[in-house]
Amino acid sequence: MSLKIGFDFQTEGEERADAFLDDYELRLMFDSTRQSLGDGLKRNFRNVVCGEHGEAPRFTVTGIYDREKEEMDIQYHVDTCCQYFLLRVMRTLNQRS
Repeated sequence: MSLKIGFDFQTEGEERADAFLDDYELRLMFDSTRQSLGDGLKRNFRNVVCGEHGEAPRFTVTGIYDREKEEMDIQYHVDTCCQYFLLRVMRTLNQRS
């Protein structure tokens, strides 16, 4: 059972005249973040499956880069086959943070 990870990175707000990142650098940051977070999730959850259903967790990572504040908010959405496994995955995710 392979781990499924999806990413949805977006920008919001008006770009500042003195922006720290231009569009090219922002794409590089998104790519680097996607790679880093994906590698971490794969490493931490590569052998984690539900003992009852044999399913691996599914992750969707969303990131919104605020161009005005020049900050990025990242959130994880976790799908699992059952509530018990969700609790196990969340415990593991929180221990790794």
